[in-house]
Amino acid sequence: MSVLSIRQKSNVRHFIYCLVNGTLDFELIEQKFDGQYYEVLKIEPELFYKTACVFINQETAQNFDWPNVKRLGKFICSLYKHDKALSTFESWETNYVATYPGYFSDFKLFTEWFIKTEVVEGISYEHYISDGASFIEQCFAIWTNVVEFKDNKVSNSEFARERVIQYIKSYYVEEFIDDLEDWELELHMK
Repeated sequence: MSVLSIRQKSNVRHFIYCLVNGTLDFELIEQKFDGQYYEVLKIEPELFYKTACVFINQETAQNFDWPNVKRLGKFICSLYKHDKALSTFESWETNYVATYPGYFSDFKLFTEWFIKTEVVEGISYEHYISDGASFIEQCFAIWTNVVEFKDNKVSNSEFARERVIQYIKSYYVEEFIDDLEDWELELHMK
């Protein structure tokens, strides 16, 4: 079995944090979203999903040491404003489909699951965004820490999601106590 590298784990958590708090390209995002970034992100989960897909496609194809956050900021703005002048992205970057077994496809599937699944009744993606970047960063960090690979395919995607479910329940349900271990919660820095 193999696991994600510290660099990969770090890149995912930093990207997610910047995506949620609006700092992929702060000035551009403030300008294009007219100061309404969080409100728009809450009601348009497609912006979250598609930007996450572009990130993971770039991450796996170009193996960046650090996410190209300015470019990703430009992407989310072009997607939101349907601005072709900002859209200088290749078709491989804007592939939103989880097609091939492996890390990048499972990341897309996990992101889609995260957006669409109501783990706690009455609590959904909109609440996650409202609760901020640190909460969502922790969810994705747990997933990256737990996910394992065998023959370049994710071998424990259900288990990785189950660990995230434990965290979400412990965050929103006062009497719920998770059994997460320290290594699962670690926020890696490269």
